[in-house]
Amino acid sequence: MMITVEDFDKVEMRVGTVIEAEINKKARTPAYKLKINFGGELGVKTSSAQITALYTPEELVGKQVVCCVNLEPMRIGSVKSEVRILGSESAQGVVLLRLTEKVADGDRIF
Repeated sequence: MMITVEDFDKVEMRVGTVIEAEINKKARTPAYKLKINFGGELGVKTSSAQITALYTPEELVGKQVVCCVNLEPMRIGSVKSEVRILGSESAQGVVLLRLTEKVADGDRIF
């Protein structure tokens, strides 16, 4: 399905830093509950992410991630997932999108 540039511009993707990571015990599929700091007006948001195949909670803390921040929140187990982390669904599991340089939390992805 093709979308217009105007449709794409509605998707707000931002960079944030994972500040907490733990197992989402009530998720049906293995997932982590993450707290991600986007700084500024966005502040800290929560996400449930199915990224357990390649990452441990300890590895995730301090990592910058790319997230879609303007989706409607959804409940996954007991977690209100406010943002969706972006990654590639690959043979080895979900591989997170990464920046080649550190940027400010909250920076927008275009």
